[in-house]
Amino acid sequence: MSRLLIKNACILSMDPQVGDHEDADILVEGERIVAVGPGLDAGDAERIDGRGRIVTPGLVNAHIHTWEYQLRGIGADWVSSRDYHANMHKRLALYYGERDVYLGNLLGALNQLRNGTTTIVDWCHILRDAQMTDAALDALEESGIRAVFARGTVKPPEREGEVPYHKKPFPREEIERLRKGRLASDDRLVTLAMAILGPDWGEYDVAVHDIRLAREFGLINSAHTYGRKGKRVVEDGYPRLAAEGLLGPDHNIGHGNCFDERELKIVLDAGCTITATNLTEMLNYEQPAMLGRLVKHGATPSLGTDCDPYFNSSMLAVTRHAFLHQRELDNRSLWHEGAWPAKTQHSTLTRDALYWATMGGAKAFGLDGKTGSITPGKQA
Repeated sequence: MSRLLIKNACILSMDPQVGDHEDADILVEGERIVAVGPGLDAGDAERIDGRGRIVTPGLVNAHIHTWEYQLRGIGADWVSSRDYHANMHKRLALYYGERDVYLGNLLGALNQLRNGTTTIVDWCHILRDAQMTDAALDALEESGIRAVFARGTVKPPEREGEVPYHKKPFPREEIERLRKGRLASDDRLVTLAMAILGPDWGEYDVAVHDIRLAREFGLINSAHTYGRKGKRVVEDGYPRLAAEGLLGPDHNIGHGNCFDERELKIVLDAGCTITATNLTEMLNYEQPAMLGRLVKHGATPSLGTDCDPYFNSSMLAVTRHAFLHQRELDNRSLWHEGAWPAKTQHSTLTRDALYWATMGGAKAFGLDGKTGSITPGKQA
């Protein structure tokens, strides 16, 4: 078994039991971390000099449409979902085939690895058939990244005589094929989830069907949910789903930044997780990213880069922005309360943002036993 020893590094473990160390070592045997601390002796292990370096857990990108990598930067001036959906789902996505999805996922995943992200939630909402699905999976597996493959569905223009996408339940045959086939195990590097419409984008019966389907196969389901009043397909969808017991820790909400306090409390009380894509939300939405509001409720945010067409999908950039964005909101709150500047430390620290970008994402998708912190027993 291969052994690797990182010596004399500054370690930010994100694990309160392990703690942080200004000068310490990490021992890895095979694929697992076996020890963290100063002065480790590992005999003939391969050594890496960590002096002057900071070691953190790999970042967890909890919401990315990896297939869009080839289209990076073309939508920097787009406005809201109006331009995004018109240009992406109703135009460019129609030209994608298996090879295009494969290339987008391969290059997109390699780009994440190159920039310090070791785990992604690939919210793959371009898939028309099994062949495109398998091409997306082939690329993720070839890249070597850890990925939750959130299998989604297409959102093409409505055509006369065809059932519109918001009325279509998730294709059961695809989930059954994947869950009983190549993604049957949850111990692989690439595991399965469902990217569903949810009540913002689909009819209520469709949301109920999709959540029940996910639970039948033991999968986390994730929905794009902004919570904009008057813009949802089902205005009272989340309170209804909660009342029927269909919400829980297995339901992840992407965005959620327009929820009012009542709705936010309903989904958090049900155990749902929320992933902020704060750079996208700053670019296109009228309400701030769901960061400090979650913390005030005792919940942990997770972070995602979302859409390559808007900007370079760097988790480091997203994490930096999450910190600055929430600090700005903190400062405004203090000013309105007549308490600015803060008398002691702020309520949002740089370490908080790093935790959101590591353990936050791992917890949201049930990976916190495998990744998200530098903890003995976890995978390196």
